[in-house]
Amino acid sequence: MRKLTAQECQLFLIRVYLGLDIILHFAEKLFEGGEARGRVVKAFIGLGVPEPLFMVILAGLLEFAIFIGFTFGFMTRVAAVGAALYLVISSALGHHFTNGFIWVIPGGGWEFPIMWAFLSLSFVLTGGGPWSLDAWLRRRGVDWAIFK
Repeated sequence: MRKLTAQECQLFLIRVYLGLDIILHFAEKLFEGGEARGRVVKAFIGLGVPEPLFMVILAGLLEFAIFIGFTFGFMTRVAAVGAALYLVISSALGHHFTNGFIWVIPGGGWEFPIMWAFLSLSFVLTGGGPWSLDAWLRRRGVDWAIFK
């Protein structure tokens, strides 16, 4: 295997960090049990999110898929689009756009989640890179367009 360029290494580190950063988000929704999930459901109810329990579980599953996509570089371009859409939609449901720009204000503005959405979306251009399951699958003859 060839040596990674500095840019490829940089993108690898960013991609993996994006995946690892979301672990606590899906873990509280899916794996920490009823009390943790109940706190998130209560927060969703306070935001006026319809079908809050269903939406908490759906959010957890989407976050888990984003984790797999970015951490392991599996279907990275799909994960990138999904993460960007998820972040924009959750920012709207969380009222971050009406709270203003700055993230640290009470209730959080849209600065942070939209930065993450753009950073995630940038992987549509690059894919998972040479250190990804996408590249590993390509080398083994799985030549689906989403892995390129």
